[in-house]
Amino acid sequence: MEFLIYIFFFILSIGIGIVGVVGGFGGGVFLFPILILAGFPIEIAAANSLISLFLPSVLATIHNHRRNEINYKLGIGFEIPTALGAIIGANLTLLLPPTLLYVTFGLIAFIMAYMMVKDLNEKNSKIKGEKSFFKLIMGFGPKLKYGGSEKTSNTGYLMLIISGLTSGMLAGLFGIGAGWIKAPLMITGFGVPSNIASATATFMIVITSAVGGYTHFLHGSLDVIFFPLTLGLLVGAEIGCKIRDRIQTLVITKVVIISLVIIGGTMIARIFFSF
Repeated sequence: MEFLIYIFFFILSIGIGIVGVVGGFGGGVFLFPILILAGFPIEIAAANSLISLFLPSVLATIHNHRRNEINYKLGIGFEIPTALGAIIGANLTLLLPPTLLYVTFGLIAFIMAYMMVKDLNEKNSKIKGEKSFFKLIMGFGPKLKYGGSEKTSNTGYLMLIISGLTSGMLAGLFGIGAGWIKAPLMITGFGVPSNIASATATFMIVITSAVGGYTHFLHGSLDVIFFPLTLGLLVGAEIGCKIRDRIQTLVITKVVIISLVIIGGTMIARIFFSF
């Protein structure tokens, strides 16, 4: 019976790896709630979800580097506070009550889905050149300047640190790699093109998963489920890298939005129902 469970998670991880690489979300946002629903304790689910993202993210980063789609300056500037937040979050997993974590995860999933929907609507309806209030906030204060393939952009240090710390804490808490937060932030808040945001977010997951995963490992939270998850994500990452340029970003974005709503609702419903 356990063997069939491992086969199931291996096959499931392949699909998650494909979507994770294409969207720059890593896949942890899907793995964590699935492991919780499968009956794994929250600290085991967070640890193995986060650790299993490391090798697939390395593979995807190599492919993205060859396509010259990673903005390393923005990535490193974003990742420094994220790594610190990941350590804090990984330790908080053992201290905070599971119910609070479920509610937090569910609400954040709804918020990120709303942000992505709002960004899609703004791209279709807003006057070109008009800056949203959110973009103005993200650009507040001294700025980090980073070059792109087309132009030089900048982001406020203060909001970069705050959003990085927050993303890292959530990554450490839930084993989600933080890509699902960073990619939408870079697109909607920093104005980074979607392909650059996706590739840069994947690069940052390499560091976040290593730091946060190692902290979980020190707490003894590694489980044998780690192996089928990692193998499946590796296969999915390889497939995702090959088809990434052939899939419309809009399609993937809509799939992720729907998934976030379903996952958010499921996590909150878990408080009231045992399943």
